[in-house]
This record gives sequence, structure tokens and C-alpha cells, in this order.
Amino acid sequence: MNAAVNKIWQPVVRPILWVHRRLLPSDSQFGWTPYLWLPYLTFFFLNYTDKPFGPLRWTIYTIAGLVFIVLYFRAYYDAHHGDTRELGWIIAAITLLGCGFMWPDGNGLVFFIYAAALCGSLGSFKNGLRALLLVITAALASAALVHLNFWTVFYIVFFVVVLGLANLYFGEMYRKNRALKLSQEEIRKLAASAERERIARDLHDLLGHTLTLITVKAELAAKLAERDMPGAAREIREVEHISREALQQVREAVGGYRNGGLAGEIINARIALGAANIALSECTVATELPARHDALLALVLREAVTNVVRHSGARECVIRVEAADGRARLYVEDDGRGGRAQEGNGIRGMRERLRALDGELEIQSNLTGTCLCATVPLTRQSPEPAAGLVPA
Repeated sequence: MNAAVNKIWQPVVRPILWVHRRLLPSDSQFGWTPYLWLPYLTFFFLNYTDKPFGPLRWTIYTIAGLVFIVLYFRAYYDAHHGDTRELGWIIAAITLLGCGFMWPDGNGLVFFIYAAALCGSLGSFKNGLRALLLVITAALASAALVHLNFWTVFYIVFFVVVLGLANLYFGEMYRKNRALKLSQEEIRKLAASAERERIARDLHDLLGHTLTLITVKAELAAKLAERDMPGAAREIREVEHISREALQQVREAVGGYRNGGLAGEIINARIALGAANIALSECTVATELPARHDALLALVLREAVTNVVRHSGARECVIRVEAADGRARLYVEDDGRGGRAQEGNGIRGMRERLRALDGELEIQSNLTGTCLCATVPLTRQSPEPAAGLVPA
């Protein structure tokens, strides 16, 4: 049964779809609606008098009908692609068809209705309303020239105005819904991009610090392997421990979690600096910070210490956290090689994180060392206590 239906159905449907794809864009928002309005074109061919149509009149009307169909489907094509300039010319051409065929019996009325209906696709309510007023003016002028009776003129104005305004309304609603949809898609893209940047910054901060520490530990183990095998084995075990911690931190970062805060990060900083033979000469935490600020400064501290280990060549490092005048400040100072250096992804990431809380980052660097200062304003909410720290 189904095979028989398909054998009959496919030869019918395929030609229809082939014609449809060439008359209208395949992704058109109008769907099959343009075909539903075409039957009204039959009113153009009706004889409203007792005088029969001659061959010449039928020929002229048939040519005019074919011209209209070409313009009609081209108008939907332009409306779909946003070509309002060409669409305006098409509406003008259909309006002229209406003016030309109002004599002698008012058969051109249907063209004014089609022209008014297309005004809603002119890109804006203002442009569509202007075009609709021109169509109404042309219809009234044509009716006056051929001396149509009052009720015919009334029907012209009524249908042109009602259909024109209705399509202006639906066209404006479609444009607003489309703009809303585009803005929602843009918001989703921006949110996804921001999330990717957040994950990239987290992974950079986590892995950059950890891989630097592993590198330093591995170099130390290689040096000890020649004269102190137990010491080298101890360093390798620490590398294994650091790697496992890094894996756990990456999992937590991807999941949006924070672990340890400033307290844990200062402990990690002491280990990293010690492995690089940099003394943590001072470590002062003078206040308890809200959890959000604590986590943010912990990430900034991690990147700062990573830069000290990698690039400074310092012998001593100082870490201080202070709170005064409603602002928390993190200082990381070293006595290594200073000078102006190009800011990398880590510094830019720190600035972006601080900017999210209306904070700022200052870096002063000269031949005697570098001082990094991260500042964030404290909120008025009661701070959440941070874990205690043991000064170095």
C-alpha cells in the first residue's frame, strides 16, 4: 500500500518542490504563504460588465498577469534577503499595473491590494507606512480618473488600508522577534567566549605555576642524582605529589571551584620559591578577607610567584596582604632583575580578574627589583574569615 502511494505521490511532489525551490529561497521565513495569496489574482480576470472580453484584451491581461507573478515572487525573494531598495521598485511597478488596469472596469484593484500587502517587508515600519500612503494615494487618484462609484472606491480603500496596516504590524513584529533572537544568540556566544577565556586563564594560572615548579624540582633532582641519590629520589617524589595536586586543581578549576585561598597559595609559594633557591623573607597577612576577594588574590599571588620563579633571578621575595581605607592590597616584591618587560597572558589575566571586582594592578620594576601591587575594594558585607597563616 505504502509503496503504491509513494510511486504515485513522488512524481507529483517532486516537480512541485522543484518549482518551489526556484520561486522562493529554500530557507524563506514565508514558507508556503505566498501561494495562498495568489488565488486573489483571479479577480483581475473577472468580467464586471456585460461586454465580452475580446482576444486582444485576454492577451493583454494574460501578459500583465504573468508580469505580476514574476514581480510578486521576486518581491518575496528581495524581502527575504533584505533588499528593500529593489523591493520598493517592485511595489511601485505593481502599483503602476493597478493604475494602468483601473480603466475601464476597475480590474486593477487587486494590484493595489498586493502592493499594500508587500509594504510590510520594506525593512522598517516608517518606510512601509510611507509606501502604503503612496499606494493608497495612487489607488484613489486612479479611481477618481475612471469615475468609479462610491462603494467601489470604499472597497479599494478598505482592503488596501486593512491589509497594508496588518502586514506592517506583522512585519514589524517579525523584525523585532528576529532582532531579539539575534541578540540572544549573540549573548550566548559572548557567554561561551567569556567562559572559554575564564577556563583558559584558570588553566594558565594553574598549569603555568605547577609546570614551573615541576621543572625546578626536576632540574634539582637531576643535579642531586650524581651525588645524592636519596635526595634526588625525594625530589622526584615531590614532583609526583605536585603533579597529583595539579591534576586535582585543574579538575576543580574547570568545575568552577576554588581551593585553599590565600593560605594555601602562600604555602605553595613558599615551596616554589624554596625550590628555586629564593628566600621568602617576609610573609604578612594583616586582615581577613571575604571569600571572593581571598580567592581572587590567591590566583593573582600564584601568577606573581610563578613570574618571580621564572623570570626574576631574585634571591629574596616579600609577600604582604594589607587592608586599609576600604581596600585590600597584595604586594609581591623581589630583588631580582627588573626593567620593562612585555606583559604576557598571565599579567593580562590578572588585570582582567581584578577588573571584574573593580580592582587594579600596578607593577613597578627597575634595576633593584620588581614590586607588584594588586588592589581590590572591599564590599560592605561582613567578611568571611580566611584560614590562618603562619608567618615565615
